[in-house]
Amino acid sequence: MRSAGRRPARRPARPERRSAVRQAVRAVVRSGQIAAVLCGVAVSLARSLVRHAGRGRRDRRDRIVREAGGVVSAALWRLGPAFIKVGQMLSSRRDLFAAAFCEELETGLARGRAGGVRAGVEVGSVAAVERRRVGGVDAAVKTIHPTAAELLRVDLGLIMAMTRLAGVPLRRSGPTLRRVVREMCESVRRQTDLVAEAETLRLLEDLESALPVVFPRVLAGDSGPDALTMTWIPGQPGGRRFANPRRTAKRLVLTVYEMLFITGVVHCDLHPGNWWELPDGRLAIVDAGFAYELDEEMRTHFAEFFLGMSSGNAEVCATHALAAAAEHVSPEDEKAFRRDMEGLIGSTTGLTAGDFSLTGFAARFFAIQRRHRAYSRAEFVFPLMALLAIEGQVKQLDPKINFQSLAGPVVLRSIVARARAGRAR
Repeated sequence: MRSAGRRPARRPARPERRSAVRQAVRAVVRSGQIAAVLCGVAVSLARSLVRHAGRGRRDRRDRIVREAGGVVSAALWRLGPAFIKVGQMLSSRRDLFAAAFCEELETGLARGRAGGVRAGVEVGSVAAVERRRVGGVDAAVKTIHPTAAELLRVDLGLIMAMTRLAGVPLRRSGPTLRRVVREMCESVRRQTDLVAEAETLRLLEDLESALPVVFPRVLAGDSGPDALTMTWIPGQPGGRRFANPRRTAKRLVLTVYEMLFITGVVHCDLHPGNWWELPDGRLAIVDAGFAYELDEEMRTHFAEFFLGMSSGNAEVCATHALAAAAEHVSPEDEKAFRRDMEGLIGSTTGLTAGDFSLTGFAARFFAIQRRHRAYSRAEFVFPLMALLAIEGQVKQLDPKINFQSLAGPVVLRSIVARARAGRAR
């Protein structure tokens, strides 16, 4: 019998509950850190406006834009991997932002200058790559930053929380939005999985026999969960240069198409720091951490969609977009969806890169999906992300390149290959 007046012994808190409390505290602290950095950015930009107020209009604008790029670059680097990834993607979009702003982002984030440079070590958003001699081979040894995984977990958790809140008023589209964002967050998180990156690099090696492109070769005996050891690929000292920009643009687009339609591996991270041109004209492509592998069904739907897009066949585009929908589409919505797709495809067929905007196309396509409740599965979004990552760079190299015409032969080859494989099975 319990003694009068004595309180019962308090049970120790469950480990799950303690863990949830710790995670909640970290999220609150992290939110405060993000808010503080953003406030610092606002103050720095305001000072820049005041400092250059007396200059000529053009000179003032150029200086403010360049300083803004430096301020944003430094802030994103302080915030960590998830935010650095956003900045790296923005650095390639000179068609949307001022060139000086993108140059600062490219220098600070895509090339890692904001994080500092050590002799023989390239510092990235998630990992560091050190040049070493391994077994008589000039090698690149990649290791993950000690805090990268935890920062990504917290930041991606915050992104998912914000997505859940944003999905409440969206009703029908909310669940689909959460699925898409969850898949994207999971792909970003996989950047810390060096074993998965090694497997992706092995899948991409086959492209070297089809295109003038080079990927790092994995040195399996010296690689594992804690370090990825690869053959070293020399960079471009003195900045990015292209002997024949039009040829480079074509090779980059064809490489991405081969990835999407033949290999099925979506490299979502082709910012300026992850690819360059070698002296012999081949393209060197590195860092396959942020990648997504399409299954056979989704690769077929996206290939057919792109074939319809390149040939101006809206019916084919609509059929495969609907087949890739996350939920059943009513007959009324399907009819309206097909009608709107005719208008979209008809307005973009045959446009060159200078006139065609993939960003604009994607925005209109997603608006049509939203209007008729034909939301895509998350897997359908990743190929568009890969193309968006290179669009600005391609436009800078060759504004006249035709995305659609280049896609046609690759898509047809992928469809024929899958048909033959199906008959063989």
